[in-house]
This record gives sequence, structure tokens and C-alpha cells, in this order.
Amino acid sequence: LAFTGRDDGPAEIYVMAAEGDASRRLTWMGSITQVIGWSLDGSAVLAATDWQQPFDGSMRIIEVPVNGDPSISLNYGPARAVSYNPISAGVVIGRNSGDPARWKRYRGGTAGTLWIDRNGDGSFRELVKLEGNLANPMWIGRRIYFLSDHEGHGNLYSCTPTGHGLTRHTEHDEFYVRFPSTDGKRIVYHAGADLYVFDPNDANSTKVDVRIRSSQSPRIRRFS
Repeated sequence: LAFTGRDDGPAEIYVMAAEGDASRRLTWMGSITQVIGWSLDGSAVLAATDWQQPFDGSMRIIEVPVNGDPSISLNYGPARAVSYNPISAGVVIGRNSGDPARWKRYRGGTAGTLWIDRNGDGSFRELVKLEGNLANPMWIGRRIYFLSDHEGHGNLYSCTPTGHGLTRHTEHDEFYVRFPSTDGKRIVYHAGADLYVFDPNDANSTKVDVRIRSSQSPRIRRFS
């Protein structure tokens, strides 16, 4: 498991065994650093950070090798999220794509947008134009899933890589869908105080029965 933690002060990247164990710190950047996923081969954590950027909050994507090697900057320009075509070359990124629930129904100039490089040649264009705040692109099979609140509440949507065939997949109208992520097959998200799993194969969301594994934080060093 990879996560952003503040055990030693600044928000940095940590990893730990899924079965529960002491965590291991991977970065010492002293900047805003957020875990956003894994590299395709699982050897590195993907993160958004404003480390070495000219302005606070100007985020870019980096790879942080789990073996402790130096981080690698990915040349996608300003971005807070990234997902790769699982079938061939191609990448989709999110710009200004934070958590729409923190600024519900925001429609200003820094609303989240999604940009796609369909062929993997470094040429990006806007994936889909919606009057909402878009975030969390996830390329699963032949469709790209994402979070949007253009219909009033944050819900899961998807479209093709060409931006066509927009489809809504969840019907939450009390709480926003928040922080969706995927293993390449299903999508996990939370709404209110509950976790859900969405399966694209049957288009159903199921509430998750949570079992908490400990990071054994009492074993981690502390500073007075």
C-alpha cells in the first residue's frame, strides 16, 4: 500500500504491507505531495507534487521508485492525476483536478479538466467539455471513467477516449462521490462515511464491509 502521511511533519509518501506492518518513508521533499496511484509495472508510486515548482500548488506528476531510487519527473506539464491506456499507448491526465466536494459546483477558471494523449506521442487535447468540476481520470478497458458534478452532485461518469458516449454510472444525491481509484478492473470510492465498489461489468455499486489493517504507528519514531 502507498499513502501520503504526515508522521514526520510534511506530507510525504510512505509504503506498507497490505497485511499490516510498520510503514516505510520514500520521499523527503518538504512540499505538497499526494499519492495518486502506481506505475504500470508496480515498481513505483505515482504522485502529484509542487516540489521544485515556481508556485505553491503548481502540481506535476512524478514516479517514486519503491526500491528507494531517486524520483523521476514525468513530462506531462501541470497535472494532479494520471491514468494510462491499459491496451496500448496513451495517457489521460487531470489538471486542477482536486476534490470537487471541497468546492461544490465550482464553475470558475480553475475548475478541473481532463486532457488526453490518445497515441502516447505527447500531444494532449481536452477529453470532454462539461460545465462542471472534473477529477480522477481512470482508463479502464476502452472507456475513461471520472468524477464530475456538472449535473449538481459529484458522481461517476465515463466516455470513450474520443470524448463521446458520456454515461453516468452512480446516483448519489446526498453526498458527493469522492476520491475514486481503480485497480484496472473495478473502482473504489467513498460517499459520506461509506466505501463503495463499482464494477463496470455490471454497472453496480456495492457498499464495502471494512476491515482495518494497522500501520503499527506506535512503532514509528517520534520527535519531541
